[in-house]
Amino acid sequence: METGMKFIKYLLFIFNLLFAVSGITLIITAGVIQGLYSTYLDFLGNEFLSAPMLFIIVGVVIFLVAFFGCCGAVRENNCMMITFSVFLGLIFICELAGGIAAYVLRNDVDATLTENMFKAQQQYNVTGHEGVTETWNIMQNEVHCCGVQNYTDWANTTFSHGVNVPDSCCKEYTLGCGLNMILSPDADERLWTVGCVPELAKQVKHKAGVFAGIGVGIAFIQLIGIVFACLLAKAIRGSYHSV
Repeated sequence: METGMKFIKYLLFIFNLLFAVSGITLIITAGVIQGLYSTYLDFLGNEFLSAPMLFIIVGVVIFLVAFFGCCGAVRENNCMMITFSVFLGLIFICELAGGIAAYVLRNDVDATLTENMFKAQQQYNVTGHEGVTETWNIMQNEVHCCGVQNYTDWANTTFSHGVNVPDSCCKEYTLGCGLNMILSPDADERLWTVGCVPELAKQVKHKAGVFAGIGVGIAFIQLIGIVFACLLAKAIRGSYHSV
């Protein structure tokens, strides 16, 4: 019994070290995704950034719980092991929920982006909506796209007057390069012709899929920790009764 308890204790200790590393990994991954797409908050909406925020919080909790589990394993404290198991169970539920939410929201990306971006086009270059204007310029310049589905979408905006597109749509940016480009015969050569929804949606879906996989994967690994913690708690109780 003593040998088995020590074996389980060391396994749980090693698991908690790996668990702490996974918590840090989760924080870094969620932080990177949060930073990458916070620029496009006007288009994505708050719900698409809620999953990374949840995982950042869970990652911090994981790190703290892993430390708690290490202390419980070293001290062979039954109460700490039971508490550790409960915490792992709650974290498991949160990560599983976050992973599923990220995957489900992944299927709504196209519709949400299309709706939000058509609305945001009407606010381009409007006083009081400077943030929307900047977001459009950053996205069109970085993603190499123009408009929602294509550059002709800008014709239906107040900014365009039916003929203009933002300068950020131009392949070779110069001040005023977007003037009268919708009616220009060489518009297809001088402008980004791909719409922003297909390009941005493809990126978001890929990142959401990876993120969901990481979250669910770590969640199921935690089941091993719960089993180890319960076994150690049982072994500790057995050693108390045998005394």
